[in-house]
Amino acid sequence: MNNHIVELLDIHKCYGDVVALDGVTLKVDRGEHVAIIGSSGSGKSTLLRCINHLEVIDRGTIRINGSALAETHNGGVRYRKEAAIRQLILQTAMVFQHFNLFGHLTCLDNITIAPVDIKKEDPREVRERAMDLLRMVGLESKAKAYPSQLSGGQKQRVAIARALAMRPSILLFDEPTSALDPEITGEVLRVIRDLAAQGYTMVLVTHEMGFARDVADRIVFMDQGKIIEEGHPDQVFDSPASERLGLFLQPVS
Repeated sequence: MNNHIVELLDIHKCYGDVVALDGVTLKVDRGEHVAIIGSSGSGKSTLLRCINHLEVIDRGTIRINGSALAETHNGGVRYRKEAAIRQLILQTAMVFQHFNLFGHLTCLDNITIAPVDIKKEDPREVRERAMDLLRMVGLESKAKAYPSQLSGGQKQRVAIARALAMRPSILLFDEPTSALDPEITGEVLRVIRDLAAQGYTMVLVTHEMGFARDVADRIVFMDQGKIIEEGHPDQVFDSPASERLGLFLQPVS
């Protein structure tokens, strides 16, 4: 049985003349925690956005739970039909850098809207699950609050609860603390650390090197749209094989 939640094979993505992804191959196993590191513009966020179809690739193959989202075909790429794409994408959930909460909805409604409207789940069951998730991220008392009434860290914790409400196979975190003040970054990292301990499969793009080392099973270092190096955190941080990774890590050594 294939244990890969996500398979990316020879992924290419350009924005005009700018090469964002240049032949990237990455597989993520069930229950694995993968941290993607690298300089700004190295292709990290683009890679995540290709997984959940926020970006369309130019060439390569993407599989989610063994089913093809996109495949190389006659030198190009062929995507599944829209209904099939939707079902595959529902197996992923993204936590964004800037929260992306609906400002006109309460925290509880932000969490329940997608399971009810998109997955057509029972509203009462979804509401109960949403309250459990708010309790898990320490925000049960904020169920009726609006995003404008929350701190940045609280907004991000609601966004994490919203992602979990979809019961995805894989969680995608796109620099979830980079928009936060340093003093409240820790509260979000604690929630992510708890999710890792619970066995959630996740891919995390982050600049928090210490956190990546503690939480990830595997570190992936990207530069100029390529995966330059990957391996166990101790190997990557203590004995980088490439000069480029060594230079990248110098400020944190």
